[in-house]
Formats: sequence, C-alpha cells, structure tokens
Amino acid sequence: MKADWSKGAILLLAAMVVALAACSQFEPRDKRFYYRALWNFALREDLAELDSEFNGVDFGHSNLYENLLLTGGTDVPAIDDRARKETLAFIATKPRLNPNEEAIAPTYMKLAWRAQNTFDEAHALHRATYDIMASDEPDKARALRNVLAYYQESPYAITAKRLDHRRLDQFPYSKTFRRRFPLFNATIWSYHYLQVAVYDPLQAARDREAKTLAVRPILAAYRRYLEQPPVEWTFMPLTAELSPGFAARYPEIANIFDNLHMLHDNISDILASEVLPTWEEKRAEIYRLVDTYYLASADAANPMIVQDREHHH
Repeated sequence: MKADWSKGAILLLAAMVVALAACSQFEPRDKRFYYRALWNFALREDLAELDSEFNGVDFGHSNLYENLLLTGGTDVPAIDDRARKETLAFIATKPRLNPNEEAIAPTYMKLAWRAQNTFDEAHALHRATYDIMASDEPDKARALRNVLAYYQESPYAITAKRLDHRRLDQFPYSKTFRRRFPLFNATIWSYHYLQVAVYDPLQAARDREAKTLAVRPILAAYRRYLEQPPVEWTFMPLTAELSPGFAARYPEIANIFDNLHMLHDNISDILASEVLPTWEEKRAEIYRLVDTYYLASADAANPMIVQDREHHH
C-alpha cells in the first residue's frame, strides 16, 4: 500500500512539474496596490448600476482567454455560444464586486501572467478615473494627473503615446478571433464602448443625480449591444470618437486605454490562431508584443508610435 501511495505521489508531482514548466516557467510575480485617495470606490457608492456593469466586464476577457486556450481556439460553439453565454449570465447577476480573474482563468494566468498584470494595472487606472469622475473631488484634473503619474511609475505601464492600431492589427494572425467568433468579438467591443463612452457624460454632469441620468442612455445602448452584438462594427471603439472632450483634455490617459483595448484584441488573435500552434509560441509572441510595442519602456525604439503628422488609423 505504501509503495503504491509513493508511486502515485511521484507521478502527481511529475505531472505538476511538467504543467508548471509548460505554462508558467516559475514566472516571478509582483502585484501593486491601487492608488489610495478619498475618492476610492466613489463609483461603487454613488453609481452602483454602472459599477456592476464594469464588474461584469472584468469576467468577460478572462473567461474568453481561458476558453480559447483550453479549446485550441477553433471550437466556434464553445466560444461564441457557451463561453459568451457564461459571460452574459455573469453580467446579468449585476455583481457588486469585481471578480477574481485568476480564479476565472488560472491556465491563462500561468501562461502569460506578466501580460495579465499589464492589464490589471491599466484596469486599475480605468477604475481610478471613473471614481474621480463620479466623486465630489473639487480638483478632478489634479487627481487625474496624480493617478496617471502613479501609473506611469510602474514597469507594467502601457505607453501613453498614440499607437498605430491599424498596423498593430496586421500581424499574420490578426483578425483571427473576430472572423472566427464574430459574436464574442462584438461583445468584447461592446464592453469597450461602455468603458470609454461614459467619460464625457460623467464629466459634464454636476451632481450624483445628473450623473445617474447622464449614463442611462449609454447603459441602455450597451445592453442592446449585448442582446444584439454589433457584428457590423469593423474596428474597436476609440476614446476620441465616443468621449472627445475627455480625450482632448487627457490625451495620455485616452491613449493608454485605446492601447490597452488593442492589446486585448492582439492577445485574442494569438490565442485563437493556428499560426502559433503551441502554448510556448503563443506566450513568446504575447510577451514580444507587450515588450516591443505596448510598454512605455519601449517608447524610444517603438515603431508603432504615431508621429504628430500621421493619422491615428
């Protein structure tokens, strides 16, 4: 009996070692706490309806990446039907707290934790900007400058320069995800619509009641998109198109959010593409993209940065 137990334990340990070596390569992790201020969680306290929608959004990307990785990215019903409906069901619960994405996508987190941490820190910046807009902070411009400066101190900060999104959408594997899974892709772009469309209305509204009224048409449009995904859209929503006032006043923050959303599209394509058939190849390409084009540390040599006289896309 003891010999059998020992043999089983050795086999289990060997399997764990192989799995960890394949997925994580024991990647070190360094998490960062969010910027602390009196306006923290103002959105949750004052605009709970909008806050719960953002909590639902957090589930969607992680659930998608995990399912693309585990299914090989070729099973259309598994993604456009089952995984998408799981996301819609979670959104329908109107979660009061944002979910633990590592619990939703443990395999993906092991594959590309550093890329996920890049997302996490940009998402924290997103949340901070919503909290500031929703709060009664008297100097919102100063508060936004402070959170931007805090974000840009991080080695995981996405560049605040404008990137050429059209060129970033022309890799050999680009558009694989949206062509194969048009419903889930349109659902992802609907999330991005909600995330950037609320800035101008929130900025213009004077008080809590006005902010609640201001975001209702956007929430209504977003929910229509969830019911009938806008598959006719040919490119992801951009901040300057949906909140031009915010983008003009805070161009660096707007650029970070658009770059973040483009990186989401790139990684969806990588996970769905047969051009990169193994998990190691997918991981290497994800990290090549992050390090070469998206992180601010690459700015000096980044060929994707749009120069002043060039068009954005």
